[in-house]
Amino acid sequence: MPPETPYTQIRKIDYRTGTPFATTLAIAFLIVVLVWFFKGESFKLYASLFFGLYSITHLSWLSIILVSIVQNVFFLPIRIISERFYVDLKDFEHELEKTHSEEQYFVLKKQIKTGNLSVIFYIINFLLFFIAFISAGRVFFLEFYHTPIAKHWLYSWVNYPDYPLQGVIFHFPFFKIISTTALDWSLIAKMWIIPILFLAVARILWLIAKPLLGGSSQLLKIRININRLKIILGGFVGTLFILSIYFMRHLPTGAEFVWFSADLSKQNTAFNIITAICTSFATVYSGFQHSKEAATEARKRGIPEDIITKVTAQTIRTSYGNAILLGVSTLWVTRLMPCSHDLSVLAFEALYLMSPFTFDLLIPKNKKKDAVPVVETGVVENVIPKSTD
Repeated sequence: MPPETPYTQIRKIDYRTGTPFATTLAIAFLIVVLVWFFKGESFKLYASLFFGLYSITHLSWLSIILVSIVQNVFFLPIRIISERFYVDLKDFEHELEKTHSEEQYFVLKKQIKTGNLSVIFYIINFLLFFIAFISAGRVFFLEFYHTPIAKHWLYSWVNYPDYPLQGVIFHFPFFKIISTTALDWSLIAKMWIIPILFLAVARILWLIAKPLLGGSSQLLKIRININRLKIILGGFVGTLFILSIYFMRHLPTGAEFVWFSADLSKQNTAFNIITAICTSFATVYSGFQHSKEAATEARKRGIPEDIITKVTAQTIRTSYGNAILLGVSTLWVTRLMPCSHDLSVLAFEALYLMSPFTFDLLIPKNKKKDAVPVVETGVVENVIPKSTD
């Protein structure tokens, strides 16, 4: 008898009578949220949040930053629940990967129809984050710093502000290059030849030492570190080469400390460029973190190191490509709106980068993520440590 596929399992589900309570509740919740969103209530929520904070701070730039912080606090319980469902969602992802693309919809339908809480929560979580992104972007897309906002967009408990708004000029420290010098081309060539020769010698030494180390754990650690370095540099060498040449031909010899100022009610090209660069950096960082987690999970599952290296290298190269695409897109889009939107994006990205040292510390760690891999006769199992409580 052939083994069951996700598609054949769907046919069994079709004979079910009734819908699980969790699915019914989720559908009702999604309908309410969508109606609330299309009525403009999410925009009203974010506008009221901004002006509510402004009534306390009386500074527009500070209120924009605080909106991002409050949003992170609001989504903290959702992230805690996401951590709880982490393993279940990973199992669902693996199930989708084993399924043909034309059958994935039926697999998702099956999980929803059977009341799979992790999948239902994933859909709700995605919708809430999407609404938050659209609503916050819409608020800061408008120019309400000099043009009064309509009163019906604010809740009754929010004090209507006096116009024009205060604190629309955002200042932050910056270093301005006032003089540069150009290095000779021969010196630039030598500075590139030296690291290339170093890497070549290191490669030769590695080939000599590799047989002597055998299959020890020390060899595995060295291979992992070498592969990690190759992955980081693999998709970045060309860009690094171009940037290094430009830098060495425009080597700073003098700089002065200045305060960068931007009117949040107007478009600012310099601010747009800073936002695009930071967005690219955050994209590369996110891709690197994702590939690092995926590689760790793959090693636990006993996947060969060479396969992990190839997949991780491809993921990093994709991250570099996405970083360039998102950076250019961000530069183009932000030039069409007040730079208050730039400040909102930068605040969100800063909180994301600081999250491992701030909000992530408040999220209880899922012990199932630390499952110990046991490999026997080619079979990989996850052994979850039992609680000692």
